[in-house]
Amino acid sequence: MDHQWNTRIVVPFRDIDMMGHVNNAVYLSYMEQARGDLWDSLFSRGAYRRMPYLVGEVHIRYVAPAHLGDTILVGTRLTEFARRTFTLEYLFKRESDGTELARSTTVLVFFDLQTKRSVDTPEEFKAKALELGIV
Repeated sequence: MDHQWNTRIVVPFRDIDMMGHVNNAVYLSYMEQARGDLWDSLFSRGAYRRMPYLVGEVHIRYVAPAHLGDTILVGTRLTEFARRTFTLEYLFKRESDGTELARSTTVLVFFDLQTKRSVDTPEEFKAKALELGIV
C-alpha cells in the first residue's frame, strides 16, 4: 500500500488495557492523529476549517497486538472520493520488526457546520485528489 503520509506513534501507558496490549478503541485515536497529519500535509495546517468533515464509517481489522513502548508507523492514504465523501486507508506496523498490526478504513463526509448537513466535495479537495491520481 503506497501512502501519502506516515505517522509515528510511541505507545504510552494510558493506551494499554488489562491484557497488556493497545486497547482496540485506541486505534481510533491513532487514526485521528494520522488523518490530521495527512490532511495537514496535503492542504496545510488548519485546512479542516475550510473543508470540515466528519467520520461516517470506520472499519478496523486487527492482526497482531501492539505493546507499551512500541513505535507504530501508521501509513495513511486517500483511496477515493465521491460526491460528498472520501475514503482513507490506514496500515499500522510495528517499526522495530515491520509486523502488521492492523488495517483500517474510514469514510468521511464533508459537512457544513452552520446548516449541520453534508455538502458536496470542495473543489480544492477534488483538485488535490486528481493530482494524486485518485478518480
